[in-house]
Amino acid sequence: MTDIPAKTKVLILDDEEDLCIVVKANLEDTGQFDVVTLSESREALKVILQEKPDIIILDNVMAHQRGDVLAKTLKKNEETRRIPLIMISGKGEMVFDKKKGSYSWYPNTPLVKYRGNISTARGAEELAQVYGVDAYFSKPFSTEILIQKINDLLTKSVKSAPEQEGPSPV
Repeated sequence: MTDIPAKTKVLILDDEEDLCIVVKANLEDTGQFDVVTLSESREALKVILQEKPDIIILDNVMAHQRGDVLAKTLKKNEETRRIPLIMISGKGEMVFDKKKGSYSWYPNTPLVKYRGNISTARGAEELAQVYGVDAYFSKPFSTEILIQKINDLLTKSVKSAPEQEGPSPV
């Protein structure tokens, strides 16, 4: 069984370049991570196959390709399907309507309304399941919690990775 690498390679895909810069700096300052950032979703699969990250953090609402669509593509691809995915999204929030007794998704910007349906699921675990990713965070999020989730997912993926086949015993 392989161990978690000394430095984890993280790929961040978010069309908010400032967020990419801040998260990259925060992760790399720990000394645990090498971070590659990408703000153009159309290049994502090509860059992921080239960079071979240990984990991917991706935004859901982006201009050219939504994160949940990319997540499905990555989970179907033999080369990328085992890479843990963390989805982040900050283009709306779940708001509890007391009169209705339920939560509703309210976009923060009109742009979100034109980029397809956003799940009305509530809670990080449910949203992760809906979007086909390993974890889900709403923006803003804490670097410490993100690092803990990265480490948890990498530990889980190392434990569930198929054993490397070696020579058979004689």
